[in-house]
Amino acid sequence: MRPPARTRRTARSRTLLVGAVLAGTAALSACQFPDVSMSPSLADRSTTAARTTSASPTAEPTPTAAVEAVQVAEPTVAPRPAGELDPGSVTHVVAAGERQLVVDWWTSGSPTTWTAADEKSLQLSAHLEGGDDADLEVLVTRFAAVLDDGTTRTSLADDQGEFALQAPYTYGTALSLPASAEGATSVTVDLQFDLLVETEPGSQRYFRQTVLDSLVLPLTALQETP
Repeated sequence: MRPPARTRRTARSRTLLVGAVLAGTAALSACQFPDVSMSPSLADRSTTAARTTSASPTAEPTPTAAVEAVQVAEPTVAPRPAGELDPGSVTHVVAAGERQLVVDWWTSGSPTTWTAADEKSLQLSAHLEGGDDADLEVLVTRFAAVLDDGTTRTSLADDQGEFALQAPYTYGTALSLPASAEGATSVTVDLQFDLLVETEPGSQRYFRQTVLDSLVLPLTALQETP
């Protein structure tokens, strides 16, 4: 049985009314509820903070960094040059008329580490080689040794005895070197041999010869404690 025509019109009217209400609600929601994912005030603050961060000045170097830069700029100590006695011994051959005076130097110390403040010890031995007449008598009448550090000359030995020097005899001695002036970069040991050489075998008549020798000892600079 079909419902009366009035009833059908009433139901249709209600349906249309509900549809209109829903459509209006959707339209109202679209108009009255904008996107609120971030409020304008929060966005402004974020932009301001970003600008402030990017505009911050570069950090100045710390005092420690400045000190390190000054230390790097300090000059370095010049390296110590090699010395003749670095291996522990050295031999010098010096002319003495028609002969040669052979001087052997050596030490039990460590010359590569010696500084101006150190006391040092040396030993030496001298003998004659060459000559036409081995029977001529040769005497050492004076042996002198002087230490020169560039500022002061210090006497190390002054032996004025009379000693045979012809083969097979030698002249030997030990030298003690005191500390040198502060800042000295090397010291020199100067030797002097005064010789009396016989004119003829058995004549007991002599002529004098002076023979000089020297040895340079480079020194290691003291490292300053920072």
